[in-house]
Amino acid sequence: MRSLIFYCVFFLTTCQLFGQSITGVDSLILLSFDSYSEHRYEEAIQLAQEALEKSEAKKDSARILKSQLYLLMAQQELNPATYDPKSIERIIPKLASRNLWKERARAHSFSANIYAFFGDLEKAISNHLSALAIYEEHEVPTGIASVYNSLSLIYYDQYDYDEAFDYARKSLALEEGVGDLGRVHTSLNNLAIIFEHTGPIDSAIFYHKHALDIAIQTKNPYSIGLSLSNLGNNYANKGDLDLAEETLLEALRIRDSLGYTRGLAYTHNRLAALYLQKNQVNLSKFHAEKSLENAEKASEVKVTRMAYERLMEVAEKSGNARDELTFLKKSIALRDSIRNESNTKEITQLMLNYDFEKKQLLDSIQNAQQMREQSLLFEERLKVERNRQLIFLISGLFLLILVILWWRRYVFIKKSNEVIEAEKDRSDKLLLNILPAEVAEELKEKGFSEARDFEEVTVIFTDFADFTQKAQHLSAKELVNELNTCFKKFDEIIASHGLEKIKTIGDAYMAAGGLNKKSEVQAVVRAALEMRDFIIQRNNNPSTPSNAKFDMRVGINTGPVVAGIVGIKKFQFDIWGDTVNTAQRMEGACELNKINISENTYAEIQDEEGLEFEYRGELEVKGKGKLKMWFVFEKNHSAA
Repeated sequence: MRSLIFYCVFFLTTCQLFGQSITGVDSLILLSFDSYSEHRYEEAIQLAQEALEKSEAKKDSARILKSQLYLLMAQQELNPATYDPKSIERIIPKLASRNLWKERARAHSFSANIYAFFGDLEKAISNHLSALAIYEEHEVPTGIASVYNSLSLIYYDQYDYDEAFDYARKSLALEEGVGDLGRVHTSLNNLAIIFEHTGPIDSAIFYHKHALDIAIQTKNPYSIGLSLSNLGNNYANKGDLDLAEETLLEALRIRDSLGYTRGLAYTHNRLAALYLQKNQVNLSKFHAEKSLENAEKASEVKVTRMAYERLMEVAEKSGNARDELTFLKKSIALRDSIRNESNTKEITQLMLNYDFEKKQLLDSIQNAQQMREQSLLFEERLKVERNRQLIFLISGLFLLILVILWWRRYVFIKKSNEVIEAEKDRSDKLLLNILPAEVAEELKEKGFSEARDFEEVTVIFTDFADFTQKAQHLSAKELVNELNTCFKKFDEIIASHGLEKIKTIGDAYMAAGGLNKKSEVQAVVRAALEMRDFIIQRNNNPSTPSNAKFDMRVGINTGPVVAGIVGIKKFQFDIWGDTVNTAQRMEGACELNKINISENTYAEIQDEEGLEFEYRGELEVKGKGKLKMWFVFEKNHSAA
């Protein structure tokens, strides 16, 4: 009886200790993911390694997989140079087999972010949608909101601000519904960044302030430092330099206490730019050097290039030509290396797809050959054992099999070629949507595109009068929708006249004729007249809300420009030169709903039928002195 009692006590004690051990591992795994979520990657690595060791000692395969996943995620985030989505994707089937759906969704989200970092948007979106399906199946609103936030950033990077805004708002609504303040901070920050590009700047500041309030409420130093750095940058853009300095220094203090090198690199860089604006060259140089030091520690090529540019500006301000040239060369070298990596990324992906399809095709042919050889051997044996009638029957069946195999091979080859051709067409259309045809062809053939000089290009520059004041009476959604309505129509007009759209900046719109050798000065002027007529007709339409009726100014100038591709992570075609600056000055000197042209443009179209001109005399222009200007109208026009 005593022995029985002893064994019972021993069994219960063992079970209790084992249960405590398992609970301890679960706590380590949970703490590891929490540390990862709060960007404390070294702490997350330490906790995940400890959980992994204990799980392996217990031979607990489910907890081993969880520990391995969070260890890989934290290690790669700590050192972005080790980003490898394939290592995460290899774990996903194992997580699925153990029904670890939460970790599987997180693995898909992590892989999606890494693919987005590398510019492979197709795989990024595919992984995001896989994560979204899991979260929707298990009704996890915070997970759904997280995917919405990531999709918002992808659309933001593609300049589709409507979709980016929509996903950010949906994410914010879900996060506010569950009261997850940390995630609310992320959505508010994303909305603010969208407004930094679409305007008005006051809306961006509003959302950054709201995000800062949330960060302070949750006592999250990482989020506080991020919001303060963004706010300081926006204050500087608005021209409030003293408030910008105070805010950025506080952000710097917090990020320095966290040892967050990537964040320090950005904040130091913003301070360097600010002190240049304030003509405090020594302070600017100090922060530019600190930005470079932290960027190199974090392996952040983009901020490293920005630091070189800031040091180049400091050298220029100090009159140190040698340092200016040195930093210029370093900046260009980094810019070119980033550009070449981006140029070859799409081609490399297509080649990987092609090699995969080719390998499948070869495997299919080899399998067919093996089957044929086996069937021949089998046929020979049948000749010995059976009569002629049976041999004929088997031969017929054998021929049928060959026909089926060869037909399947033909269908497979055809489908493979269609897939490759579809991928090629899609990449070509994407390039043509952001680059002129000649530049896109050169980029596909050489892998790079050189800047070009154009002797005669006509530049059109427009903006809306009193846009900032009118924007204050519109919600963010209404403002973006109204701008989109106007700019979509402008795009149609520009395309119909064979012109090239260059870019939009807030409420400003810029296009040019003469870059593709298919358009003339007259086409630019005709396009400007159509754009102006559209705005006037829209304002006269009773269905247009009164607070959404914009008056526009248009400036046109003709002359030489330099054109080429700029950018770091994605292509941007742009033009530069005094011709562009003069076109902008023509727009600034224009009256409402009129088209102001320069002397160069007037000389090209003064004899054009169907047009008439109003000489305005020589007007004083900032940075140019006095310039001759003309208003251009269609004949028999009436005053707007």
